[in-house]
Amino acid sequence: MLAALVRHGRRHQIDDFLAQGDGCGWCRHPIRLRGHVVSGHTGEESVRLSSASLPDGVLLKACGSRSEVRCPACAEVYRGDARHLVRAGLEGGKGVPESVADHPAVFLTLTAPGFGTIHATRASGVCHARHSHDLCEHGRPTTCERRHVAGDDLVGTPLCVDCYDYVGAVLHNAHTPELWRRTMISLQRRLASLLGVTQSEVTKVAPLSFCRVAEFQRRGVVHLHAIVRVDGSGPSAVTAHQLASASLEAARGATVRTGLGSVHWGTELDAQILENGEERTTKVARYVAKYATKSSSEHPGLDARIASLRDLDGRGLPSHLHRMAATALELDSDTAFAHLKLARHAHRLGFGGHFLTKSREYSTTFSALRTARVQWREARRFGGLVPEGHRSVGQWRAVGAGWANQGEELFAASQQRQRARDRKEVMSEWYSRSE
Repeated sequence: MLAALVRHGRRHQIDDFLAQGDGCGWCRHPIRLRGHVVSGHTGEESVRLSSASLPDGVLLKACGSRSEVRCPACAEVYRGDARHLVRAGLEGGKGVPESVADHPAVFLTLTAPGFGTIHATRASGVCHARHSHDLCEHGRPTTCERRHVAGDDLVGTPLCVDCYDYVGAVLHNAHTPELWRRTMISLQRRLASLLGVTQSEVTKVAPLSFCRVAEFQRRGVVHLHAIVRVDGSGPSAVTAHQLASASLEAARGATVRTGLGSVHWGTELDAQILENGEERTTKVARYVAKYATKSSSEHPGLDARIASLRDLDGRGLPSHLHRMAATALELDSDTAFAHLKLARHAHRLGFGGHFLTKSREYSTTFSALRTARVQWREARRFGGLVPEGHRSVGQWRAVGAGWANQGEELFAASQQRQRARDRKEVMSEWYSRSE
């Protein structure tokens, strides 16, 4: 690992190398760029930065991945932006009026139904207590007397793989975006009935805004956490309690018909009212942002698309996740499910939606947050406001990705872990002071 620094030290570029690493956040797979930045007033621009003067003749740019598995450094940046985006929709700021804090809002949790008996952690006792019938129709035990800990590999896996409805689980994941859309339509209709207006009028009187995130459970089935807010000219006509009640009713009635039955939410549904000024809004923002960077599993074998069953066999997946992904690939050959494009989303166990999505009116955008960050850096370079008429134009082309060698890669990983530890210590100190 030290060889990476020695190599740059011989060229008197250690400081530049460290600055490059800090600039890209010690990204796991930085994009290697060649080119330059021209800066100045129109007609008087000059080259401000050229990759020719940097180590290895390249500029390192963060990959920008959302995935925690793929790049922890970039995922932390994405997570921070997600927190700002969610909080702005609850409290205002970032271009969102502070009046949204007075709008009725609920934190909605929509879970999937059960597809078979699975191993679970239970504070009250063993995984599955003994019943009168000890064997299923396939001759396997229907009980488990173990007390599983959180990190147990058995948690989330079925007691009997032949009893478990893998097809139903994959189809639920695939239809989750449509099920959410129908839930919101049903909620809008219920609010129209509550206010005594037509469905077209309710979109003007009490339109809905939302921000929702998808979370994969250990069993490989997705469920949703969503913030739903009432906007418009007359939001006071709907109370937060009415919104919570209507949300649960809409979720219970939502369904999607498929060629093999229907898809619906499970029985474990929850709607928590979000009051203005409560500390819970901050916790909700952190909670939603945390899952925005998660994938279908923490296993790296599900971090990229799966080309075929042979490709799947080489991923080294646990048997349960392997069968979920294999089921998605097999269902893709059925013309009834061709529109779901399950092969494309097999690495996400059939789920084809975004992990974090929002309505246009809910809050600011990731693009706006990134632009504001660039403008802040540019203003900081001038020690204040950017001079009027000044502009910076970059001309870059990608020439590769990743660090130059394994030594640099290991050094970058150690730096990223240290930054994460420092950040955790700062946050822990801040929370201890605020209590």
